[in-house]
Amino acid sequence: MINALGVRYAQALFDMAKAKNQLDAQLGELVKVQVIFRDHPALVRALQSPTVPSPVKKSILQQVLNGRVDATTLHFFYVLVDKGREVYVDSVIDSYRELLRQSRDEVKVVVQSADKLDDVLIKQVETSMKSYTGKKVELEFEVVPELLGGLVLRIGDRIIDGSIRHQLNQIHERLAKASVAAVGG
Repeated sequence: MINALGVRYAQALFDMAKAKNQLDAQLGELVKVQVIFRDHPALVRALQSPTVPSPVKKSILQQVLNGRVDATTLHFFYVLVDKGREVYVDSVIDSYRELLRQSRDEVKVVVQSADKLDDVLIKQVETSMKSYTGKKVELEFEVVPELLGGLVLRIGDRIIDGSIRHQLNQIHERLAKASVAAVGG
């Protein structure tokens, strides 16, 4: 989830990486950290715990990340700890990805479907979204069986709901309104 603090720290890191012409390399570093954190939930709990002092958190980061990420990335995480912003790590990484997309005139589209899509339909969705947004498209797929059929497309804060579930809900609402009107409500 992206929030204002995450965006601010991501912007600072993005600007540093851009100045060094290392935007993709920096994303790779952040992804490494994200994988390490995902694979070690106890590490994340320790870093996010208000009872663990900052020097201890930095020592943990030093032990876990030193040699796995570059000095800039390690220092960046030290800054997050010093400022008490370690709970925003995921937001920073998500925000960095979004800043990178924006710099490349790309957009992320989350495609939800009731079942896995075949290659032909994936290509159609990609072509459609390129035309709709006027940008290069990064597709992310989610299977949501409750949709029953059709697609739900999420582009930033816009949602295009073409699911059967949504259509059935609309029919249900219309029928409810019609029955209230017929009864004289």
